[in-house]
Amino acid sequence: MDQHEFWESGGEYRQSDHPVVELFARQRVRYLERIGALAGVRSVLDVGAGSGFSSAYYPTGIHVVACDYAAGMLHDNPVRDRLRCSAYQLPFHDGAFDVTTCWELLHHLDDPTAAVAEMLRVARRQVVLFEPNRINPGHIVLGLTRDNERQCLRYTPGYVRRLVQAAGGRIVRHERGGLLFPNITPERIARWLTRLPYRAPVIGISQLVIAERGG
Repeated sequence: MDQHEFWESGGEYRQSDHPVVELFARQRVRYLERIGALAGVRSVLDVGAGSGFSSAYYPTGIHVVACDYAAGMLHDNPVRDRLRCSAYQLPFHDGAFDVTTCWELLHHLDDPTAAVAEMLRVARRQVVLFEPNRINPGHIVLGLTRDNERQCLRYTPGYVRRLVQAAGGRIVRHERGGLLFPNITPERIARWLTRLPYRAPVIGISQLVIAERGG
């Protein structure tokens, strides 16, 4: 089963209203608010939005448009404005949104650089990316045991930095954080983990990259 077939089939994922997914997403969004990444933001394009892990939890007042190529997952997304499209050809004009976000999509794509270039094109201000942290032991295990996560083994901080730069982006923030896996962490453990600081410089499960168009 290839990546597209996997996600169209529903994959092995929890819904956006699952308690662990909500804990995971709200912690991330709170952190983005804390560092000012959402200050003054009125519109967000969520690329690879899937069933709504990211789309559903942005603050009230931000207009979120969710897009994904997998129609089945997009159908489960609770956001009102949803669009099926390819990350390689976003059907919006340059600078159409204040911010473009993308949570853990790139390592599932054949050409992540092209996708980032498109996200930069339609973002008026910045692109906010979350991708696996290859250094995290959990991601090593997932990459070795799950075919659909194999590519996360490439996602070292250096690889992600080069990818964004090759897409024409200028990185303004790059760090690691988060300690729970939304699709597999038990709820009791997740509640404990989200009480810890989000930033985890070495073993955080995800890399956060905030970038803007270079030059």
